[in-house]
Amino acid sequence: MRIRIINTSSHKQAIQVVSKYRGNFKLHKHFGTFNTDIEKQELLKLAKEYIQECTHQTDMFSNVSPNWKLDEVEIINSQPLYLYKLLTQVYDSLGFGGDPLIRDLVVARVYQPASKRETNQILTDVFSRPYSLQTIYRHLKSSLSKGLKDDYQQSLINYAKTELHDTLRLVFYDVTTLAFASQTKTTLKDFGYSKDHRSQDTQIVLGLVVNQQGFPLYFDVFSGNTFEGGTFIGVVLGVQKLLNNTDLVVVADAGMLSVKNMDELNEAKIQFVVGARISSLSIEMTNKIVKDLDKKDKADTEVEYKGYRLLTDYSIKRASKDIHDLNKQWEKAKASIIKPDNITRKYRFITGSKKTNYSLNTSLKEKAENIAGIKGYLTNTKLSASIITEKYHDLWKVEKAFRITKSDLEARPIFLRLDETIKAHVTIIFASLAISKILEIQTGESIHQIIKTISRIFTHTIQNKNTKQTTILETKLPKSEICGKLNKIYRLGY
Repeated sequence: MRIRIINTSSHKQAIQVVSKYRGNFKLHKHFGTFNTDIEKQELLKLAKEYIQECTHQTDMFSNVSPNWKLDEVEIINSQPLYLYKLLTQVYDSLGFGGDPLIRDLVVARVYQPASKRETNQILTDVFSRPYSLQTIYRHLKSSLSKGLKDDYQQSLINYAKTELHDTLRLVFYDVTTLAFASQTKTTLKDFGYSKDHRSQDTQIVLGLVVNQQGFPLYFDVFSGNTFEGGTFIGVVLGVQKLLNNTDLVVVADAGMLSVKNMDELNEAKIQFVVGARISSLSIEMTNKIVKDLDKKDKADTEVEYKGYRLLTDYSIKRASKDIHDLNKQWEKAKASIIKPDNITRKYRFITGSKKTNYSLNTSLKEKAENIAGIKGYLTNTKLSASIITEKYHDLWKVEKAFRITKSDLEARPIFLRLDETIKAHVTIIFASLAISKILEIQTGESIHQIIKTISRIFTHTIQNKNTKQTTILETKLPKSEICGKLNKIYRLGY
């Protein structure tokens, strides 16, 4: 194996690792093009490490440094190029490819979430990737019009099948809301039920599909006043089309529950497991379920509801929490009814209005106490009760993906006006989530910890003050399990 530098059709130079055996040429790995000497040295370093990894041979000159005295040298540049290269390696390994500018926006979002203007500054100052704001917006608009969202989704589905070895017969769906620092409505931005308790601001509704590992596969954006159950069918049919899977099982929470949704999925021959609202059942059915479960820990039972299987189970631990929450709500209701003029919102156990006078709803409290600890699941599958319960409880993986999106990737609050830029923003967030999630899967660490670790690694350009000769020196990763895994991704690209 050897390193070669070639001229590309775009009038740049690129670095590759190649070999020749019995007259047959073989390209082992293309490491990319370079514009500056720093980028060239970084790519050469990666190529050498790749050869060492593949051949188990070391470079006899790798430890040789210029014979310089400390007072003759100065650091003229320091950049977190290890981080940049690692994140771009993961981006490419996911099959995204395409526009390098879009890739840089995704990398910058994972590294340090910021506005487009601040992101542009980060790319220029930190990674030496200068663009103009006009260029950024032009590329985003062009990429979206060419199907960037669909390309990302198909790439992630392909990756999940080939690299994560997932048949994708089972997927999970949930929605969240992303608020804007604005009260101006558009086609997408609107007022609605806010999961972030920001009802005073406009928002959008974001639907997300993930696999059993919480790896994102599909997303869609809806107007901020959209009922979450109204997003369900369109997303499920969309992801089924991309998956080309006739044996799909979708797991979702009770927010997606409606007889209309279940009937449409059943007609489309899509299997589902959704949370059931036990409190909305008739008194007769509720009493039967309570009697069958007999408040025995981990007991389960099954009845028919609207032509579908309704499975329920009982948990002593869940009952304790339900009763605790119920009592807190009851005490708040009692305290509020003493001063009815101060009631500004709807309380669970208060009925009536200012005109008809408020009163405590004791019958509702008794019903809530009766079903405390009971959880229900509606399904059209033939899966066992234990598997249905187990899979439903994996919905937390979608919730975790939303937490990464909102905290580590800072998807909110959003200061955007145009629907087009909103969709572009969410698409970049989606790709950033995929990078974050695959790094978490491969290392077992949170993306926050990963970025914190690799942000300490800098590539320094050192210059001899007298001769102006330069050399590259990189901060070394401390020896640890996470660093070993990150180094493998860095060297091999996966």
